[in-house]
Amino acid sequence: MANNRPAGPQEITTIWNKNFICVMVLNTLMCFGHFASHPLVASYTKYLGTSEEITGLLAGIFYGIAFAMRPITGPMMTKLDKRMLMILTFICGCIANIGYALFENITAFTIFRVLHGLQFGFQGSLVMTLASDNLPLERMTTGMGLYSIGTAVATAIAPTIGTALLAFGTRAREEGFGFFLVFIFAAVSLALSVIPAALLSPDKKTKEEAASTGAWYKNIITVHALPAAALIFLTQGVYSLYTVYIIEFGISRGIGNISIFFLVFATVLAVSRPLSGVLTDRLGIKKIIIPGLVIFALSLVTVSFSNTLWMVLIGAALAALGFGSTHPQITTMGLQTVRPIKRGVASNTLYMGIDLGLFLGPLLGGVAIANYDYITMYRFALIPLALALVAFLAAYPLFRRRRAELESEQYH
Repeated sequence: MANNRPAGPQEITTIWNKNFICVMVLNTLMCFGHFASHPLVASYTKYLGTSEEITGLLAGIFYGIAFAMRPITGPMMTKLDKRMLMILTFICGCIANIGYALFENITAFTIFRVLHGLQFGFQGSLVMTLASDNLPLERMTTGMGLYSIGTAVATAIAPTIGTALLAFGTRAREEGFGFFLVFIFAAVSLALSVIPAALLSPDKKTKEEAASTGAWYKNIITVHALPAAALIFLTQGVYSLYTVYIIEFGISRGIGNISIFFLVFATVLAVSRPLSGVLTDRLGIKKIIIPGLVIFALSLVTVSFSNTLWMVLIGAALAALGFGSTHPQITTMGLQTVRPIKRGVASNTLYMGIDLGLFLGPLLGGVAIANYDYITMYRFALIPLALALVAFLAAYPLFRRRRAELESEQYH
């Protein structure tokens, strides 16, 4: 079994090592670029003159492209140097955002959206794998919660930066210039992410370690992480309805300063994610995920009945508490069902669920808005969360059995 458990991850004794800190920094910078621009994609496509259905399609299309890339990304992460792959993905992201900024038409936006999807196919699972590879096994849930603080901080601040840049550019010249500034900011954030990526230790693998992972097609997905991927698919699909449509929801309801939603969401998320990670290590996953899903569902009810900013902000706090108490835990479930050498495959499997959720969520949300309204869309989203609760209860015994198998292998 020695070849299946590389020494690197097993020798890590502290969360706060150089590589993990670099991963936290690059993840934060990456998320600043993403969350400054992504909440404005629906507004930008409307500015370009698209329908609600096309807006939903374009908002989520790069997640669909990323999903289609999974048969390539999983094997490449397992066989190649993840540090170099990370640097290349950031460069591709820069090019995509510069393309959005320079070419103001729907054809060019679609082309660069596809390129962005190709980049995203590597980006998320690479960062997740690098984070888990540089954490002590017994502190992984806590570490993954800490790693996601950068996402929470970016979620709090970046949308406000994006909307402020859009407003400034619109006042200074016109709306198109405002969107230009937003996309340039995203490009710069990704360019800066290259610095901590370059500081990572090289991810060199011996021939024996690479050979132990098997043929390329065995490194696309792992069946052990599929239950967690299904859970992430359902929860991320619901989460996407907030990131893509909450600004337009506020406009439709006549609620001003709606971008504060992201500030409240991220502030609560920054607390709930690491705290829930510590509680999970002490109490177990089951006692955290079930209440988290219920609270997440309550956020949808609250937002759908909102007619004031305060009600929306209460919904934001509930959404952050619920989502923040489930996502790192579900991620850890998937990562803990495989040996360390296969974590890239597990991350790839999990991101299939993320990609599908973030692609189908905005797409189906756009269909619901076109045929009903924003209120009905958020109420319909209770269905996938109910399915997630049922799916977790079914998957939990499988997770415990698999963990017992791996522990037995480790000590024999």
